[in-house]
Amino acid sequence: MSVHPYIKLILKYPDSFLPDLFLLLAIGAGLVNYFFLDKSSRWLLRMLILSFIISLIQLHDAAFRQNNLYLHNINSLIEMCFFAAAYQVELKSKQNLTVIISGLAVYLLVFLFDFKWGNIAGIALGVERMVMIIYALLYFHYILTKMQVQNLLIHSMFWVSAGAIVHAAGTLFVFLFVKATLGDLSSNGSYYLYITIVRTFSAFFYIVLGVSFWLRRREFRLAERFTV
Repeated sequence: MSVHPYIKLILKYPDSFLPDLFLLLAIGAGLVNYFFLDKSSRWLLRMLILSFIISLIQLHDAAFRQNNLYLHNINSLIEMCFFAAAYQVELKSKQNLTVIISGLAVYLLVFLFDFKWGNIAGIALGVERMVMIIYALLYFHYILTKMQVQNLLIHSMFWVSAGAIVHAAGTLFVFLFVKATLGDLSSNGSYYLYITIVRTFSAFFYIVLGVSFWLRRREFRLAERFTV
């Protein structure tokens, strides 16, 4: 009895699908708490849903031994655009909006220059990480100057920003030096070490996003209690 290529791939590389499991759990958390989410959280939920669809396409292509490296690049584009959309909702000043649009514009230019169908666009993914860090730091500066957040520990966007910094910083140099890190697919190369690093930080970020959706529910109820 022949084993389906999907099952064969999952059994051969079970650890590769752990980030997808956490991604699915984060989507579930977002859907369960959907009516409590604000606009920025809903942008992030949409981002996760599209990322999951891309993961399914990657699974299909990998199972049938087709090129799927370009999907890393497409996923990066989706993440960057939706991340920018989420932060433009939160950072309301004209100056902050200029930084957000400028960061997105720089990324898009690099993406168009660096995009490849047969390879991971390491420079574009590295720039994405740097822009994510800038957005998160800009948000930290914003909430410190406005002093409108009463409890950071249950403020969902604070944890999104903290998670984004850890995720972006942890994978930044893997993509900036992609030829040295993910360029060697042989058993003697370091590909599996570095792709494991990427998957670990991705899984971490999905966990943080899932937690942020639950925190958003608590924030909503707390705000509702104070307005009654």
